[in-house]
Amino acid sequence: MKFILDFTTDYGQFYINEKDEVGDTGSEGFWSNEAFNDKLAVEKGILGISIENSEGIVKCELEILDSKSLISDFSDFDHVVEANLEIKTGFVQINDCPFTILVLEEKVEIGNYRVRVYYSNLESAYSEDPKDFYRIEMWKDIFSDRHVLKRFENKF
Repeated sequence: MKFILDFTTDYGQFYINEKDEVGDTGSEGFWSNEAFNDKLAVEKGILGISIENSEGIVKCELEILDSKSLISDFSDFDHVVEANLEIKTGFVQINDCPFTILVLEEKVEIGNYRVRVYYSNLESAYSEDPKDFYRIEMWKDIFSDRHVLKRFENKF
């Protein structure tokens, strides 16, 4: 299943989360220095995805895969990071920050998921016409901590 999403958000972030999970996104550990540098915050039942542009414009796609992602060449992406998200309710959501608009809700199998976020065109985020793009893939997998597969070094 693939979903094309186009929405706005605040505070330079949006969320992918289990339905009705309101993990403590205000905790010191959620947007820690490591999470900020990795562009992905992790809390029980919720992931915070950092966006680069200051306008709050989010252009992204979410694809729910049947098995692990086949993408292993990250040369087309600026930054790639992944983390675990447990879904206990059978629904995954994408929400803007601070949870004022439900962007997407989709029924999925209950279980542990690996969520990988691919960041593209990040340098354009600082232009008058930002074209930064966020591809999210998720698939059922065993638990694993957050891991950066490719790091974007901000030149600004």
